[in-house]
Amino acid sequence: MKKSIYILFAMLTILTSCESKEPVSPRFNHVFLQVSDMERSVNFYTNALGLKVTNDSVKNIVITLEDGTKIERDVNIVFLKFPGQDFVFELKEEVIPDSLNFALFQHVGIDVKDINKAIQEAKNAGAVVSPVLFIQTQGVELKQASFKGPDGELIELDQIISGEF
Repeated sequence: MKKSIYILFAMLTILTSCESKEPVSPRFNHVFLQVSDMERSVNFYTNALGLKVTNDSVKNIVITLEDGTKIERDVNIVFLKFPGQDFVFELKEEVIPDSLNFALFQHVGIDVKDINKAIQEAKNAGAVVSPVLFIQTQGVELKQASFKGPDGELIELDQIISGEF
């Protein structure tokens, strides 16, 4: 598992090392990893790989469904980045029993300028896309939708309205 994380980071560093003055859309935004102990994980990734925490831990999110219903959830999420790079490593703390054969990798996040256009392109390619959610949390507001790739991999589309990870 650790070796695959290092390989993933090496590939992502190559993909995100070329800075563009104009934001590109679509572009990779983040990788989401579920962890069982946030403090231990943050200490490991900041010390082992030099990642930096980009904000205080996110403790609460508000999700607005298409019909206007708001759902509030308590969470423990931390965003980390390599210095000088935009790609985000998102950690969410959640204890998962060892008896469950659960994949800790959850999804790849893709930034888009126009979520409706991106959804239509995904649908044209055969994807079934979730309804668009409006997410609000500490300093970030975004529209979000997701779909599965051909092998079941989860892809999250994010149109950031304000703030940054």
